[in-house]
Amino acid sequence: MSRRVSAGMALLLVLLSSTAVLVVGVFLILRPEWLGLRLPATDSLASDPHALPETLDSLPLPSPWEDLHEQLRYSAAREAALLDSLNRLRHHTDSLRTELQRLRSELLLWQQRWSQQSDTLRWQHYEAFAKIYNNAPPEEVARILEQLPPQEAARILKAMNRRQAARVITALPPEYAAAALNSPAPPPSP
Repeated sequence: MSRRVSAGMALLLVLLSSTAVLVVGVFLILRPEWLGLRLPATDSLASDPHALPETLDSLPLPSPWEDLHEQLRYSAAREAALLDSLNRLRHHTDSLRTELQRLRSELLLWQQRWSQQSDTLRWQHYEAFAKIYNNAPPEEVARILEQLPPQEAARILKAMNRRQAARVITALPPEYAAAALNSPAPPPSP
């Protein structure tokens, strides 16, 4: 089944197509860039990329100022990068110093706690021996205490019953007893 186009319709199609061709032609002449086309330049030397300049003077030569400007731009960029790096290092150093100070404070606190606990344990140790020595013969206790430094002997004697401590002191050699009694024995820690 074939369709026949009426004469009016054929005339309309011919008019539309000729109008379209006319519009495209006008755009080609007046505004070729609207159609995405570029016309060749009117100067034949400028438009021909393969044309060689006739003299050496017409060649574009780099200016020494351009090289200097390029070097300055590179140096400025490098300097900015180095300054940024330096600032980051300074910030990192400052944070490390702060952390070191915090750790030193924490270490000092731990040392104080340890020293206090150590002193407390030492006094508990001396008190335990003092209780044992309260019931032991003074001569044996004196012989044992002579093996210790006078300061530690003084601590144990201070923790003992006063009567028993006096008996032990009389059993000690006089020089050692004097050294033990003259050495500072700090009071027991709470």
